[in-house]
Amino acid sequence: MRLAFRPPARATFQRSTRDRSRREVDRGNAFLRRRDLSAALEAFETAVALDPDNEVAWNNRGVALENLGQPHEALRCHNFAIKLRPASQEAWCNKGVVLMHLAQGSGAIECFDAVLRMNPRHALALLNKGIFLSRAQRHPEAIALFDRALEADPHFGLAALNKASALFALGRNEEAVTWYNHALRKRPDLPDAWFHKGRALLGAGQARAALLALEKAIDLRPDFPEAVVILEEARARVTQV
Repeated sequence: MRLAFRPPARATFQRSTRDRSRREVDRGNAFLRRRDLSAALEAFETAVALDPDNEVAWNNRGVALENLGQPHEALRCHNFAIKLRPASQEAWCNKGVVLMHLAQGSGAIECFDAVLRMNPRHALALLNKGIFLSRAQRHPEAIALFDRALEADPHFGLAALNKASALFALGRNEEAVTWYNHALRKRPDLPDAWFHKGRALLGAGQARAALLALEKAIDLRPDFPEAVVILEEARARVTQV
């Protein structure tokens, strides 16, 4: 009789630990959103201890580690998540981001392309591949990818922001301002967007408007020396008018 009861008891235990693991992932995600990285990492580590086959926990543990400045350990986590689930688009995309930060460009592109073969409308993979190409001064190709990301997700503020920056790099200041405005309608809390909008406005000869954008950037990030320098340049131009 004891043997007859063991399998259902074991199955219940397995379901219980997997459920607890998933709950720890949810806790970790909440900590990530609050930028409490240490607490997030602790939750994800608990999740993988409870269920070592939880590829989401491994992937998210990698995200926390990468944000904590441990890219090599993060890469190990993403690789393990991919081993558990080769079709995990999130793990492939996050692996690509880590490789990009490690200056392993060809590996990063391979990861983003792997995601896009599975899902050509994966907005985050399109964004990250575009960022890589823009950093390589391949701005027209990057803009095409940002446009695809925005087509997949019209509310993707970071895609609009990076498209604006690519346009600014090409000297297309007025177009850049339009796209910075688009990004700021989605994410008005981004000091970098206000800063780069100010630079683009200055480049377009609109020094007074640039002042307002740069002041907003500094309001959002008081320790922003680059913005202070451009703000002083904008003030100097206003007084010359």
